[in-house]
Amino acid sequence: MNKPSLRATLLWGVGPVLAFVLGAVVGTMRARTERGRFYQATAELSAAERKSLEAVPALAAANVAWALGGADIVKTTSDTALTRIPEHEAARRAQAFIRFGLVDSNLDGQAALFGQACAADASACDAGLKAAAEREVQTRYVSPGKVLPLYFGGHPPIPGPDAAP
Repeated sequence: MNKPSLRATLLWGVGPVLAFVLGAVVGTMRARTERGRFYQATAELSAAERKSLEAVPALAAANVAWALGGADIVKTTSDTALTRIPEHEAARRAQAFIRFGLVDSNLDGQAALFGQACAADASACDAGLKAAAEREVQTRYVSPGKVLPLYFGGHPPIPGPDAAP
């Protein structure tokens, strides 16, 4: 068996390692200089604004789950969104509680969740909790949560055999 020459060792052994290191150094330098406007904009945000920005993916998932998901996925994503939404974003927290309450099958649970929505954002109750719930019901495409619960004023009329046509 022939021993590899020094030239072949450098060409096939050290060459690729050197190319990898050189590529990593150039790539790192380029990434640092070209981070762009988004990096600059996020670097200049306050801590509260950065925390709000971190909640955006969870809120997007919660919105999709609300429109098209079942009750279990709505509960899961609402719970996840509630843990990520900062305390100072009261309207978003109240919205999550309202959505959670609309899909809850327990009447006492619904009342508790709507009460938490009022505690999270008092203006939601002042402006009308029923109106806020109606807005959420209109954005939902599947049941449960497609109709207002009994908490907001009773069951809708069900036509029966003695109902007038």
